[in-house]
Amino acid sequence: MILAAFAAMPSLALAQSQTGPEPVAARCLLGSKTFSPGATIRAGATVETCNPDGTWAATEKPAAGCFFADSFYSVGATSSVSGNKTMTATCKPDGTWSTASAPAAG
Repeated sequence: MILAAFAAMPSLALAQSQTGPEPVAARCLLGSKTFSPGATIRAGATVETCNPDGTWAATEKPAAGCFFADSFYSVGATSSVSGNKTMTATCKPDGTWSTASAPAAG
């Protein structure tokens, strides 16, 4: 009789809904680096934006930085020009680099 009563009671575990983990947004690949959807990076002749599906598309938005030699640089970052100790390069908002004479050491 007691077994029949337990068998007739619905299980609380059955009433709970099970949900899986939240889907992870796709990421865009450029070189060996990955970027989140919405990132804007100059890739070739145009600034590209990372789409939620992991693809790149041309955009009119400014670039978030410059990509060179598989490294990402923020807008305004400066770096010495390879092989030239007298020149520096600065990352511009359009994702390109401008060069100028390096300041004299003092």
